Amino acid sequence: MNIKSIVLSTVIFSLSIISVFAQKQDTISYRKPLFDFDPIKPTFKLTGEQISNKNRFLRFSIVSGYREGVEPIRGFVNFAATEDKATGTRRLYMYNLSIEDMLTYGFFKSNRVILEVKNPSKYRYDPSQGSKDKWLRENGRCFELVLPIGITLREEFLIDELSRVFGVKCGLQKRLVNALVLTRTSKLDKIKSLEKGVGSYDEHGYFNNVTLDRLASAIYEAGLPPMVDETGYKNPVDLNLNLKSLNDLAGLKRELHRYDLDLKEEKREVEMFVITEIK
Repeated sequence: MNIKSIVLSTVIFSLSIISVFAQKQDTISYRKPLFDFDPIKPTFKLTGEQISNKNRFLRFSIVSGYREGVEPIRGFVNFAATEDKATGTRRLYMYNLSIEDMLTYGFFKSNRVILEVKNPSKYRYDPSQGSKDKWLRENGRCFELVLPIGITLREEFLIDELSRVFGVKCGLQKRLVNALVLTRTSKLDKIKSLEKGVGSYDEHGYFNNVTLDRLASAIYEAGLPPMVDETGYKNPVDLNLNLKSLNDLAGLKRELHRYDLDLKEEKREVEMFVITEIK
Protein backbone atom coordinates (compact mmCIF):
# COMPACT_ATOMS: atom_id res chain seq x y z
CA MET A 1 0.00 0.00 0.00
CA ASN A 2 1.47 3.39 -0.98
CA ILE A 3 1.60 6.43 1.27
CA LYS A 4 -1.39 8.10 -0.41
CA SER A 5 -3.59 5.07 0.20
CA ILE A 6 -2.50 4.90 3.84
CA VAL A 7 -3.28 8.59 4.41
CA LEU A 8 -6.65 8.54 2.68
CA SER A 9 -7.77 5.33 4.37
CA THR A 10 -6.71 6.63 7.79
CA VAL A 11 -8.50 9.96 7.32
CA ILE A 12 -11.65 8.29 6.03
CA PHE A 13 -11.54 5.83 8.94
CA SER A 14 -11.08 8.72 11.37
CA LEU A 15 -13.98 10.61 9.84
CA SER A 16 -16.16 7.52 10.03
CA ILE A 17 -15.63 7.10 13.76
CA ILE A 18 -15.87 10.80 14.63
CA SER A 19 -19.64 10.70 14.97
CA VAL A 20 -19.33 7.80 17.42
CA PHE A 21 -17.22 9.88 19.76
CA ALA A 22 -18.72 13.27 18.91
CA GLN A 23 -20.88 13.45 22.00
CA LYS A 24 -17.83 12.73 24.20
CA GLN A 25 -15.94 15.78 22.89
CA ASP A 26 -17.59 18.10 25.42
CA THR A 27 -14.43 19.10 27.25
CA ILE A 28 -11.01 20.15 26.13
CA SER A 29 -7.90 21.09 28.03
CA TYR A 30 -7.46 24.81 28.52
CA ARG A 31 -6.24 27.25 31.13
CA LYS A 32 -7.09 30.80 32.11
CA PRO A 33 -7.66 33.44 30.85
CA LEU A 34 -9.92 31.57 28.40
CA PHE A 35 -12.17 30.42 31.25
CA ASP A 36 -15.42 30.49 29.23
CA PHE A 37 -14.19 28.44 26.27
CA ASP A 38 -16.61 25.73 25.10
CA PRO A 39 -15.39 23.49 22.24
CA ILE A 40 -18.86 22.16 21.39
CA LYS A 41 -20.18 25.64 20.55
CA PRO A 42 -19.47 27.17 17.13
CA THR A 43 -17.78 30.56 16.95
CA PHE A 44 -20.86 32.10 15.36
CA LYS A 45 -23.91 32.39 17.58
CA LEU A 46 -26.77 31.01 15.52
CA THR A 47 -30.05 32.91 15.40
CA GLY A 48 -33.50 32.60 13.86
CA GLU A 49 -33.69 30.29 10.86
CA GLN A 50 -30.09 29.22 11.44
CA ILE A 51 -31.10 27.52 14.67
CA SER A 52 -34.06 25.68 13.19
CA ASN A 53 -32.16 24.96 9.96
CA LYS A 54 -35.40 23.52 8.63
CA ASN A 55 -34.06 22.56 5.21
CA ARG A 56 -30.66 21.43 6.56
CA PHE A 57 -28.79 23.82 4.23
CA LEU A 58 -26.68 25.52 6.92
CA ARG A 59 -22.95 25.27 6.31
CA PHE A 60 -20.00 27.59 6.90
CA SER A 61 -16.30 27.68 7.74
CA ILE A 62 -14.23 30.02 9.89
CA VAL A 63 -10.51 30.57 10.26
CA SER A 64 -9.35 32.60 13.24
CA GLY A 65 -6.16 33.40 15.10
CA TYR A 66 -4.52 31.80 18.12
CA ARG A 67 -6.73 31.13 21.14
CA GLU A 68 -4.82 31.52 24.36
CA GLY A 69 -4.76 28.44 26.56
CA VAL A 70 -6.46 25.99 24.16
CA GLU A 71 -4.60 22.76 23.47
CA PRO A 72 -4.53 21.28 19.93
CA ILE A 73 -6.57 18.14 19.27
CA ARG A 74 -4.51 14.96 19.65
CA GLY A 75 -5.33 11.47 18.45
CA PHE A 76 -5.78 9.73 15.07
CA VAL A 77 -5.88 13.19 13.47
CA ASN A 78 -5.49 16.73 14.78
CA PHE A 79 -9.15 17.65 14.39
CA ALA A 80 -12.28 16.58 16.23
CA ALA A 81 -16.02 16.89 15.79
CA THR A 82 -19.33 17.47 17.52
CA GLU A 83 -22.88 17.02 16.31
CA ASP A 84 -25.82 19.29 17.04
CA LYS A 85 -29.04 17.31 16.65
CA ALA A 86 -31.16 20.44 17.11
CA THR A 87 -29.70 22.24 14.09
CA GLY A 88 -28.83 19.05 12.21
CA THR A 89 -25.20 20.03 11.80
CA ARG A 90 -21.80 18.42 12.28
CA ARG A 91 -18.86 20.65 13.20
CA LEU A 92 -15.22 19.74 12.50
CA TYR A 93 -12.66 21.86 14.32
CA MET A 94 -8.92 22.43 14.81
CA TYR A 95 -7.18 24.59 17.41
CA ASN A 96 -3.86 26.44 17.58
CA LEU A 97 -2.00 24.69 14.76
CA SER A 98 0.43 25.82 12.12
CA ILE A 99 -1.00 26.08 8.62
CA GLU A 100 1.23 23.15 7.64
CA ASP A 101 -0.21 20.96 10.40
CA MET A 102 -3.74 21.92 9.42
CA LEU A 103 -3.24 21.04 5.77
CA THR A 104 -1.52 17.73 6.53
CA TYR A 105 -3.83 16.85 9.48
CA GLY A 106 -0.57 16.21 11.38
CA PHE A 107 0.18 13.08 9.31
CA PHE A 108 3.41 14.40 7.84
CA LYS A 109 6.47 15.77 9.58
CA SER A 110 8.26 18.66 7.91
CA ASN A 111 10.84 16.29 6.40
CA ARG A 112 8.05 14.97 4.16
CA VAL A 113 6.52 18.36 3.27
CA ILE A 114 7.58 20.76 0.52
CA LEU A 115 6.49 24.39 0.88
CA GLU A 116 6.20 26.29 -2.38
CA VAL A 117 5.24 29.55 -0.71
CA LYS A 118 6.61 33.10 -0.43
CA ASN A 119 7.12 33.01 3.32
CA PRO A 120 7.63 29.49 4.77
CA SER A 121 7.98 30.95 8.28
CA LYS A 122 4.23 31.65 8.26
CA TYR A 123 3.44 28.00 7.57
CA ARG A 124 5.96 26.05 9.64
CA TYR A 125 7.72 26.57 12.96
CA ASP A 126 11.51 26.45 12.95
CA PRO A 127 13.53 26.47 16.20
CA SER A 128 15.63 29.32 14.79
CA GLN A 129 12.49 31.46 15.04
CA GLY A 130 12.66 31.42 18.85
CA SER A 131 10.01 30.17 21.26
CA LYS A 132 7.39 27.90 19.68
CA ASP A 133 4.69 29.31 21.96
CA LYS A 134 5.53 32.84 20.83
CA TRP A 135 5.56 31.73 17.19
CA LEU A 136 2.17 30.02 17.55
CA ARG A 137 0.65 33.11 19.13
CA GLU A 138 1.60 35.02 15.98
CA ASN A 139 1.09 32.32 13.35
CA GLY A 140 -1.17 29.62 14.85
CA ARG A 141 -4.68 29.29 13.47
CA CYS A 142 -8.01 27.82 14.53
CA PHE A 143 -10.50 26.45 12.02
CA GLU A 144 -13.99 25.06 12.00
CA LEU A 145 -16.22 23.65 9.29
CA VAL A 146 -19.95 23.17 9.80
CA LEU A 147 -21.88 20.83 7.49
CA PRO A 148 -25.32 19.19 7.52
CA ILE A 149 -25.28 15.85 9.35
CA GLY A 150 -26.80 14.15 6.33
CA ILE A 151 -23.70 14.74 4.20
CA THR A 152 -21.42 11.71 3.98
CA LEU A 153 -18.06 12.80 5.39
CA ARG A 154 -15.18 12.59 2.96
CA GLU A 155 -11.55 13.61 3.26
CA GLU A 156 -12.02 16.16 0.47
CA PHE A 157 -14.48 18.33 2.41
CA LEU A 158 -11.92 19.41 4.97
CA ILE A 159 -8.83 19.67 2.77
CA ASP A 160 -10.70 21.51 0.00
CA GLU A 161 -12.05 24.11 2.40
CA LEU A 162 -8.71 24.57 4.16
CA SER A 163 -7.01 24.99 0.78
CA ARG A 164 -9.56 27.59 -0.25
CA VAL A 165 -9.29 29.73 2.89
CA PHE A 166 -5.46 29.67 2.86
CA GLY A 167 -5.20 30.21 -0.89
CA VAL A 168 -3.18 27.09 -1.63
CA LYS A 169 -3.37 23.79 -3.41
CA CYS A 170 -1.86 20.74 -1.76
CA GLY A 171 -1.50 17.01 -2.00
CA LEU A 172 0.90 14.13 -2.58
CA GLN A 173 3.27 14.50 -5.52
CA LYS A 174 6.44 12.75 -6.55
CA ARG A 175 9.42 15.11 -6.32
CA LEU A 176 13.18 14.75 -6.74
CA VAL A 177 14.54 15.30 -3.23
CA ASN A 178 17.51 14.46 -1.04
CA ALA A 179 16.95 10.91 0.20
CA LEU A 180 18.75 8.24 2.18
CA VAL A 181 19.23 5.28 -0.16
CA LEU A 182 19.63 1.89 1.52
CA THR A 183 21.69 -0.72 -0.33
CA ARG A 184 23.44 -4.01 0.44
CA THR A 185 27.24 -4.13 0.19
CA SER A 186 27.66 -7.92 -0.02
CA LYS A 187 25.72 -11.08 -0.79
CA LEU A 188 26.11 -12.29 2.78
CA ASP A 189 22.79 -12.32 4.57
CA LYS A 190 23.53 -10.70 7.92
CA ILE A 191 20.03 -9.32 8.43
CA LYS A 192 17.85 -12.44 8.14
CA SER A 193 15.42 -12.63 11.04
CA LEU A 194 15.28 -15.58 13.41
CA GLU A 195 11.54 -14.86 13.34
CA LYS A 196 11.21 -15.09 17.10
CA GLY A 197 8.45 -13.19 18.80
CA VAL A 198 6.06 -10.58 17.51
CA GLY A 199 7.54 -8.00 15.15
CA SER A 200 8.70 -4.88 16.97
CA TYR A 201 11.10 -1.95 16.78
CA ASP A 202 12.07 1.08 18.83
CA GLU A 203 13.66 4.52 18.51
CA HIS A 204 17.10 3.18 19.49
CA GLY A 205 17.42 1.00 16.40
CA TYR A 206 16.26 -2.38 17.70
CA PHE A 207 14.31 -4.21 14.99
CA ASN A 208 12.98 -7.70 15.59
CA ASN A 209 11.21 -9.79 12.96
CA VAL A 210 10.08 -6.84 10.82
CA THR A 211 10.60 -5.84 7.20
CA LEU A 212 12.90 -3.00 6.15
CA ASP A 213 10.03 -0.60 5.66
CA ARG A 214 9.99 -0.35 9.47
CA LEU A 215 13.51 1.05 9.30
CA ALA A 216 12.23 3.63 6.81
CA SER A 217 9.40 4.55 9.21
CA ALA A 218 11.78 4.90 12.16
CA ILE A 219 14.16 7.09 10.15
CA TYR A 220 11.26 9.29 9.12
CA GLU A 221 10.03 9.60 12.72
CA ALA A 222 13.55 10.64 13.72
CA GLY A 223 13.27 13.63 11.38
CA LEU A 224 15.82 12.51 8.79
CA PRO A 225 15.26 12.68 5.00
CA PRO A 226 13.04 9.94 3.55
CA MET A 227 14.64 6.52 3.13
CA VAL A 228 14.46 4.70 -0.20
CA ASP A 229 15.01 0.95 0.04
CA GLU A 230 17.01 -0.36 -2.93
CA THR A 231 18.15 -3.60 -1.27
CA GLY A 232 15.43 -5.69 -2.88
CA TYR A 233 15.23 -7.59 0.42
CA LYS A 234 11.64 -8.60 1.22
CA ASN A 235 12.04 -11.02 4.15
CA PRO A 236 11.83 -10.07 7.86
CA VAL A 237 15.05 -8.78 9.42
CA ASP A 238 16.69 -8.53 12.84
CA LEU A 239 18.83 -5.46 13.55
CA ASN A 240 20.30 -4.09 16.75
CA LEU A 241 21.79 -0.72 15.85
CA ASN A 242 22.42 0.27 19.47
CA LEU A 243 21.91 4.02 19.09
CA LYS A 244 20.71 6.65 21.52
CA SER A 245 18.67 8.11 18.69
CA LEU A 246 18.16 7.29 15.03
CA ASN A 247 18.67 10.94 14.11
CA ASP A 248 22.41 10.36 14.59
CA LEU A 249 23.02 9.86 10.88
CA ALA A 250 26.76 9.18 11.17
CA GLY A 251 26.14 6.61 13.90
CA LEU A 252 23.27 5.08 11.94
CA LYS A 253 25.49 4.56 8.89
CA ARG A 254 28.24 3.07 11.04
CA GLU A 255 25.88 0.58 12.68
CA LEU A 256 24.32 -0.44 9.36
CA HIS A 257 27.79 -1.23 7.98
CA ARG A 258 27.99 -4.06 10.53
CA TYR A 259 25.13 -5.70 8.65
CA ASP A 260 26.64 -5.06 5.20
CA LEU A 261 24.14 -2.29 4.59
CA ASP A 262 24.95 1.20 3.37
CA LEU A 263 22.94 4.41 3.59
CA LYS A 264 23.89 6.98 0.94
CA GLU A 265 22.57 10.50 0.58
CA GLU A 266 21.40 10.83 -3.01
CA LYS A 267 18.63 12.39 -5.07
CA ARG A 268 15.58 10.21 -5.58
CA GLU A 269 11.99 10.71 -6.67
CA VAL A 270 9.87 10.42 -3.53
CA GLU A 271 6.18 11.00 -2.82
CA MET A 272 6.00 14.23 -0.84
CA PHE A 273 3.17 16.37 0.49
CA VAL A 274 3.43 19.60 -1.48
CA ILE A 275 1.79 22.89 -0.45
CA THR A 276 1.72 25.49 -3.21
CA GLU A 277 0.40 29.04 -2.93
CA ILE A 278 -2.04 30.00 -5.69
CA LYS A 279 -0.84 33.15 -7.40
